[in-house]
Amino acid sequence: MTVKSILSLPDFDEEDREEAVLAEIREESFTREELDAAIKAAVEQATAQARDEGYKAGEAAMLENAEMRRTQMIETLAPTIDKLLEDHGTYCAALEREMTSFMRDFCEKLFPDFVAVFGRDRIAAELVHISRRALGSPWLEVRVPAGYGFLAQEFARPSGTEVDLKVVEDPKLNPAAVQASWESGRSEYNFDNMCGDILLLLRTSKPDPKSSGKLL
Repeated sequence: MTVKSILSLPDFDEEDREEAVLAEIREESFTREELDAAIKAAVEQATAQARDEGYKAGEAAMLENAEMRRTQMIETLAPTIDKLLEDHGTYCAALEREMTSFMRDFCEKLFPDFVAVFGRDRIAAELVHISRRALGSPWLEVRVPAGYGFLAQEFARPSGTEVDLKVVEDPKLNPAAVQASWESGRSEYNFDNMCGDILLLLRTSKPDPKSSGKLL
């Protein structure tokens, strides 16, 4: 202690300030347990934040890598797939030609017998249809193949009305044809021609042009 300090009067304001600083330090002091807990919480928070950021970064990298691999795979497989599609179109066209040829040959053999067997029934059905269409007409003329006049007399006359029915057996008509006319209309039915039209369609049909789909 110096002479000056002995002779000087004490500075109570300075002492008060020092005491306040010490009190503040004491208030902000932590125990060892509190300090450890605070450090642990800070470490856990930092770890969780780093894990979340790492997960997001990893997920973005994984998605980017998956998209890149998908694009590379499509680019690699595209020529092969295009070739498969082209071959498929060629195969379908060949199969269509084969099926059309089979149906044409089958119908060419079937239709003559079909007309011979079912021609009479088709004529009878058409005569019934004519009788309904000509209902109310005062007259009706029906032309049928030779030998089928009795069918016209039986099925062509409209029921419940008086009509002047004229039936003509026309030797020029094929065995499955019927022609009729009445006051307000006329009709012409030829089952054999219908079968012929189907055959013509089968003979002239062509498969669709082969298509080759391009992925890229």
